[in-house]
Amino acid sequence: MQIQRFPTLGEWTEKKTNSFIEEKLIIRNSEELKSKIEKMISEGAKQMQIVTDFDQTISSFLSPATFSLFRMSELSPQDFKNKMQSYYDYYVPIEKDQSIKIEEKNKHMHEWYQKVSEAFHEAKFTKSLSCQILNTSHIYLRYLFEPFFYKCVEEHVPFHIVSGGLDRVINTILSSIHEIDTYDEMTLHTNQMLFQDDTLEKMEMLVTATTKAKILETSGIQFRNNTILLGDLPSDFYMTKFLNIPNQVSIGFLAQDHAYQLEEYKKLYDITIIGDPSFLVPLVLLSKVMGYPLSEEQTQLFNSKNYDELRELF
Repeated sequence: MQIQRFPTLGEWTEKKTNSFIEEKLIIRNSEELKSKIEKMISEGAKQMQIVTDFDQTISSFLSPATFSLFRMSELSPQDFKNKMQSYYDYYVPIEKDQSIKIEEKNKHMHEWYQKVSEAFHEAKFTKSLSCQILNTSHIYLRYLFEPFFYKCVEEHVPFHIVSGGLDRVINTILSSIHEIDTYDEMTLHTNQMLFQDDTLEKMEMLVTATTKAKILETSGIQFRNNTILLGDLPSDFYMTKFLNIPNQVSIGFLAQDHAYQLEEYKKLYDITIIGDPSFLVPLVLLSKVMGYPLSEEQTQLFNSKNYDELRELF
Protein backbone atom coordinates (compact mmCIF):
# COMPACT_ATOMS: atom_id res chain seq x y z
CA MET A 1 0.00 0.00 0.00
CA GLN A 2 1.31 3.44 -0.94
CA ILE A 3 1.92 5.68 2.07
CA GLN A 4 0.02 8.97 1.93
CA ARG A 5 2.23 12.06 2.16
CA PHE A 6 -0.72 14.04 3.45
CA PRO A 7 -3.14 11.70 5.28
CA THR A 8 -6.67 13.00 5.75
CA LEU A 9 -9.59 12.39 8.10
CA GLY A 10 -11.90 11.54 5.20
CA GLU A 11 -13.74 14.02 2.96
CA TRP A 12 -14.62 17.65 3.60
CA THR A 13 -18.13 17.32 2.25
CA GLU A 14 -19.39 20.64 3.64
CA LYS A 15 -16.83 22.88 1.93
CA LYS A 16 -17.46 26.58 2.46
CA THR A 17 -15.88 29.63 0.85
CA ASN A 18 -16.17 33.20 2.01
CA SER A 19 -17.96 35.65 -0.28
CA PHE A 20 -16.09 38.74 -1.48
CA ILE A 21 -16.14 41.58 1.05
CA GLU A 22 -14.78 45.04 0.28
CA GLU A 23 -11.21 45.29 1.56
CA LYS A 24 -8.79 48.11 2.16
CA LEU A 25 -5.13 48.00 1.09
CA ILE A 26 -2.23 49.78 2.74
CA ILE A 27 1.16 49.67 1.00
CA ARG A 28 4.17 50.23 3.23
CA ASN A 29 6.52 51.61 0.54
CA SER A 30 5.31 51.88 -3.06
CA GLU A 31 8.72 52.29 -4.69
CA GLU A 32 10.20 49.34 -2.82
CA LEU A 33 7.19 47.15 -3.62
CA LYS A 34 7.35 48.11 -7.31
CA SER A 35 11.01 47.05 -7.39
CA LYS A 36 10.20 43.73 -5.73
CA ILE A 37 7.35 43.02 -8.15
CA GLU A 38 9.49 43.86 -11.18
CA LYS A 39 12.20 41.46 -9.98
CA MET A 40 9.64 38.70 -9.47
CA ILE A 41 8.18 39.19 -12.93
CA SER A 42 11.61 39.29 -14.59
CA GLU A 43 12.71 36.02 -12.93
CA GLY A 44 9.40 34.27 -13.60
CA ALA A 45 7.76 31.08 -12.41
CA LYS A 46 10.94 29.05 -11.93
CA GLN A 47 12.10 31.32 -9.09
CA MET A 48 8.70 31.76 -7.39
CA GLN A 49 7.49 30.13 -4.16
CA ILE A 50 4.75 30.60 -1.56
CA VAL A 51 5.28 30.59 2.22
CA THR A 52 2.05 30.83 4.17
CA ASP A 53 0.27 30.27 7.45
CA PHE A 54 -3.04 28.36 7.37
CA ASP A 55 -5.44 29.30 10.19
CA GLN A 56 -7.16 32.61 9.34
CA THR A 57 -4.74 33.12 6.46
CA ILE A 58 -5.98 30.46 4.05
CA SER A 59 -9.14 30.16 6.12
CA SER A 60 -11.08 33.36 6.73
CA PHE A 61 -11.48 35.39 9.89
CA LEU A 62 -14.97 33.88 10.16
CA SER A 63 -13.30 30.53 10.82
CA PRO A 64 -12.10 28.96 14.04
CA ALA A 65 -8.52 27.74 14.09
CA THR A 66 -8.18 24.02 13.31
CA PHE A 67 -7.44 23.28 16.98
CA SER A 68 -10.52 25.25 18.01
CA LEU A 69 -12.83 23.03 15.94
CA PHE A 70 -12.53 20.39 18.64
CA ARG A 71 -12.81 22.86 21.50
CA MET A 72 -16.01 24.37 20.06
CA SER A 73 -17.76 21.32 18.65
CA GLU A 74 -20.90 19.92 20.26
CA LEU A 75 -19.58 16.48 19.27
CA SER A 76 -16.52 16.72 21.54
CA PRO A 77 -16.60 15.40 25.13
CA GLN A 78 -17.55 18.15 27.58
CA ASP A 79 -14.60 17.51 29.88
CA PHE A 80 -12.23 17.92 26.92
CA LYS A 81 -13.95 21.14 25.88
CA ASN A 82 -13.71 22.59 29.39
CA LYS A 83 -9.98 21.88 29.56
CA MET A 84 -9.30 23.27 26.08
CA GLN A 85 -11.29 26.43 26.80
CA SER A 86 -9.38 27.10 30.01
CA TYR A 87 -6.05 26.60 28.21
CA TYR A 88 -7.18 28.86 25.36
CA ASP A 89 -8.28 31.65 27.71
CA TYR A 90 -4.98 31.55 29.58
CA TYR A 91 -2.42 31.06 26.83
CA VAL A 92 -3.76 32.98 23.80
CA PRO A 93 -3.17 36.40 25.41
CA ILE A 94 0.41 35.28 26.13
CA GLU A 95 0.86 34.13 22.52
CA LYS A 96 -0.29 37.52 21.19
CA ASP A 97 1.57 39.70 23.70
CA GLN A 98 4.47 41.25 21.76
CA SER A 99 6.03 42.57 25.00
CA ILE A 100 6.93 39.09 26.27
CA LYS A 101 10.47 37.97 25.44
CA ILE A 102 10.72 35.11 22.96
CA GLU A 103 12.40 32.73 25.42
CA GLU A 104 9.65 33.27 27.98
CA LYS A 105 6.93 32.94 25.35
CA ASN A 106 8.45 29.70 24.04
CA LYS A 107 8.28 28.24 27.54
CA HIS A 108 4.58 29.10 27.83
CA MET A 109 3.80 27.76 24.34
CA HIS A 110 5.54 24.46 25.12
CA GLU A 111 3.56 24.19 28.35
CA TRP A 112 0.30 24.91 26.49
CA TYR A 113 0.96 22.33 23.79
CA GLN A 114 1.87 19.67 26.33
CA LYS A 115 -1.49 20.18 28.06
CA VAL A 116 -3.35 20.16 24.74
CA SER A 117 -1.62 16.95 23.68
CA GLU A 118 -2.63 15.26 26.93
CA ALA A 119 -6.24 16.41 26.55
CA PHE A 120 -6.49 15.01 23.01
CA HIS A 121 -4.90 11.73 24.11
CA GLU A 122 -7.42 11.34 26.94
CA ALA A 123 -10.40 12.14 24.67
CA LYS A 124 -9.56 9.29 22.22
CA PHE A 125 -11.05 10.92 19.12
CA THR A 126 -11.63 8.64 16.15
CA LYS A 127 -10.99 9.61 12.52
CA SER A 128 -14.70 9.42 11.73
CA LEU A 129 -15.67 11.64 14.68
CA SER A 130 -12.88 14.08 13.80
CA CYS A 131 -14.18 14.26 10.23
CA GLN A 132 -17.72 14.84 11.53
CA ILE A 133 -16.39 17.68 13.68
CA LEU A 134 -14.77 19.27 10.61
CA ASN A 135 -17.90 18.88 8.49
CA THR A 136 -20.17 20.42 11.15
CA SER A 137 -17.76 23.32 11.76
CA HIS A 138 -17.77 26.83 10.36
CA ILE A 139 -14.44 26.85 8.54
CA TYR A 140 -14.48 29.01 5.42
CA LEU A 141 -11.76 29.28 2.80
CA ARG A 142 -10.89 32.80 1.75
CA TYR A 143 -12.54 33.98 -1.46
CA LEU A 144 -10.32 33.16 -4.49
CA PHE A 145 -7.97 30.91 -2.52
CA GLU A 146 -9.05 27.93 -4.65
CA PRO A 147 -7.95 29.41 -8.02
CA PHE A 148 -4.76 30.69 -6.37
CA PHE A 149 -3.92 27.23 -4.99
CA TYR A 150 -4.91 25.45 -8.18
CA LYS A 151 -2.68 27.73 -10.28
CA CYS A 152 0.25 27.01 -7.94
CA VAL A 153 -0.39 23.28 -8.41
CA GLU A 154 -0.68 23.67 -12.18
CA GLU A 155 2.55 25.68 -12.46
CA HIS A 156 4.48 23.51 -9.94
CA VAL A 157 5.08 26.47 -7.64
CA PRO A 158 6.56 25.37 -4.29
CA PHE A 159 3.88 25.89 -1.65
CA HIS A 160 5.17 25.82 1.93
CA ILE A 161 2.57 25.89 4.71
CA VAL A 162 3.84 26.55 8.24
CA SER A 163 0.98 26.32 10.70
CA GLY A 164 0.30 25.86 14.39
CA GLY A 165 -2.82 23.94 13.34
CA LEU A 166 -3.54 20.24 12.80
CA ASP A 167 -2.19 18.27 9.85
CA ARG A 168 -5.14 15.95 9.23
CA VAL A 169 -7.63 18.81 9.27
CA ILE A 170 -5.53 20.95 6.90
CA ASN A 171 -4.89 17.98 4.57
CA THR A 172 -8.60 17.16 4.42
CA ILE A 173 -9.49 20.76 3.56
CA LEU A 174 -6.83 21.13 0.85
CA SER A 175 -7.63 17.70 -0.63
CA SER A 176 -11.12 19.01 -1.39
CA ILE A 177 -9.47 21.34 -3.94
CA HIS A 178 -6.78 19.06 -5.39
CA GLU A 179 -5.24 15.65 -4.76
CA ILE A 180 -2.36 17.03 -2.71
CA ASP A 181 -0.47 13.73 -2.50
CA THR A 182 0.46 14.38 -6.15
CA TYR A 183 1.54 17.98 -5.49
CA ASP A 184 5.26 17.26 -5.15
CA GLU A 185 6.15 20.90 -4.53
CA MET A 186 3.94 21.28 -1.46
CA THR A 187 5.30 20.97 2.07
CA LEU A 188 3.33 21.12 5.31
CA HIS A 189 4.96 21.92 8.63
CA THR A 190 2.37 21.60 11.36
CA ASN A 191 1.23 19.61 14.38
CA GLN A 192 0.50 15.96 13.73
CA MET A 193 -2.50 13.85 14.71
CA LEU A 194 -1.11 10.31 15.07
CA PHE A 195 -3.73 7.56 14.85
CA GLN A 196 -3.46 3.92 15.83
CA ASP A 197 -5.95 2.25 13.50
CA ASP A 198 -9.00 4.56 13.90
CA THR A 199 -8.18 6.14 17.27
CA LEU A 200 -6.09 9.22 18.00
CA GLU A 201 -3.22 8.02 20.16
CA LYS A 202 -0.86 10.97 20.21
CA MET A 203 -0.45 14.60 19.17
CA GLU A 204 3.02 15.45 17.89
CA MET A 205 3.23 19.13 18.84
CA LEU A 206 5.83 20.70 16.56
CA VAL A 207 4.79 24.23 15.56
CA THR A 208 3.92 27.39 17.48
CA ALA A 209 3.90 31.01 16.35
CA THR A 210 7.41 31.38 17.79
CA THR A 211 9.01 28.30 16.18
CA LYS A 212 8.01 28.72 12.53
CA ALA A 213 11.21 30.43 11.37
CA LYS A 214 13.46 27.81 12.96
CA ILE A 215 11.41 24.99 11.44
CA LEU A 216 11.87 26.39 7.93
CA GLU A 217 15.56 27.07 8.53
CA THR A 218 16.19 23.43 9.48
CA SER A 219 13.83 21.90 6.90
CA GLY A 220 16.50 21.12 4.32
CA ILE A 221 14.38 22.72 1.58
CA GLN A 222 16.14 24.45 -1.31
CA PHE A 223 14.28 27.74 -1.30
CA ARG A 224 13.87 29.87 -4.41
CA ASN A 225 14.78 33.53 -4.93
CA ASN A 226 11.30 35.05 -4.84
CA THR A 227 8.65 34.55 -2.18
CA ILE A 228 5.06 35.59 -1.66
CA LEU A 229 4.67 35.43 2.12
CA LEU A 230 1.16 35.36 3.62
CA GLY A 231 0.13 35.66 7.26
CA ASP A 232 -2.44 37.05 9.68
CA LEU A 233 -0.20 37.82 12.68
CA PRO A 234 2.86 40.05 13.09
CA SER A 235 4.85 36.92 14.00
CA ASP A 236 4.03 35.33 10.61
CA PHE A 237 6.14 38.01 8.93
CA TYR A 238 9.25 36.42 10.49
CA MET A 239 8.68 32.90 9.11
CA THR A 240 11.43 33.36 6.51
CA LYS A 241 13.86 35.46 8.55
CA PHE A 242 16.64 32.81 8.60
CA LEU A 243 16.37 31.85 4.92
CA ASN A 244 18.29 34.70 3.22
CA ILE A 245 15.69 34.93 0.45
CA PRO A 246 16.75 37.72 -1.94
CA ASN A 247 13.28 39.02 -2.76
CA GLN A 248 10.00 38.76 -0.87
CA VAL A 249 6.58 40.39 -1.11
CA SER A 250 4.84 40.03 2.25
CA ILE A 251 1.05 40.30 2.56
CA GLY A 252 -0.60 40.59 5.98
CA PHE A 253 -4.31 40.03 6.59
CA LEU A 254 -5.70 42.23 9.36
CA ALA A 255 -9.20 41.88 10.80
CA GLN A 256 -11.20 45.11 10.99
CA ASP A 257 -11.71 44.71 14.73
CA HIS A 258 -7.92 44.43 15.20
CA ALA A 259 -7.22 47.75 13.48
CA TYR A 260 -5.36 48.87 16.63
CA GLN A 261 -2.51 46.66 15.32
CA LEU A 262 -2.32 48.55 12.03
CA GLU A 263 0.85 50.51 12.84
CA GLU A 264 2.65 47.29 13.68
CA TYR A 265 1.52 45.64 10.43
CA LYS A 266 2.55 48.71 8.40
CA LYS A 267 6.09 48.47 9.76
CA LEU A 268 6.35 44.83 8.67
CA TYR A 269 4.23 43.83 5.70
CA ASP A 270 4.65 45.24 2.18
CA ILE A 271 0.87 45.07 1.79
CA THR A 272 -1.65 45.06 4.64
CA ILE A 273 -5.20 44.11 3.69
CA ILE A 274 -7.89 45.12 6.17
CA GLY A 275 -11.30 43.48 6.50
CA ASP A 276 -11.81 39.78 5.95
CA PRO A 277 -9.52 39.75 2.92
CA SER A 278 -9.84 37.68 -0.22
CA PHE A 279 -6.96 36.12 -2.16
CA LEU A 280 -7.45 38.62 -4.99
CA VAL A 281 -4.17 40.47 -4.34
CA PRO A 282 -2.01 37.31 -4.09
CA LEU A 283 -3.80 35.95 -7.18
CA VAL A 284 -3.11 39.11 -9.18
CA LEU A 285 0.56 39.06 -8.17
CA LEU A 286 0.84 35.39 -9.13
CA SER A 287 -0.83 36.04 -12.49
CA LYS A 288 1.65 38.81 -13.31
CA VAL A 289 4.63 36.58 -12.48
CA MET A 290 3.23 33.57 -14.34
CA GLY A 291 1.97 35.58 -17.29
CA TYR A 292 -1.60 34.30 -17.37
CA PRO A 293 -4.80 36.42 -17.56
CA LEU A 294 -7.28 36.90 -14.75
CA SER A 295 -10.90 35.94 -15.28
CA GLU A 296 -13.36 38.64 -16.23
CA GLU A 297 -14.78 38.69 -12.71
CA GLN A 298 -11.31 38.90 -11.11
CA THR A 299 -10.31 41.71 -13.49
CA GLN A 300 -13.47 43.64 -12.66
CA LEU A 301 -12.80 43.33 -8.93
CA PHE A 302 -9.18 44.42 -9.32
CA ASN A 303 -10.21 47.45 -11.39
CA SER A 304 -12.13 48.94 -8.47
CA LYS A 305 -10.75 52.06 -6.76
CA ASN A 306 -9.52 50.15 -3.69
CA TYR A 307 -6.67 48.75 -5.79
CA ASP A 308 -5.67 51.95 -7.65
CA GLU A 309 -2.31 52.31 -5.90
CA LEU A 310 -1.38 48.66 -6.43
CA ARG A 311 -2.43 48.64 -10.12
CA GLU A 312 -0.02 51.51 -10.78
CA LEU A 313 2.88 49.34 -9.67
CA PHE A 314 2.38 46.75 -12.43
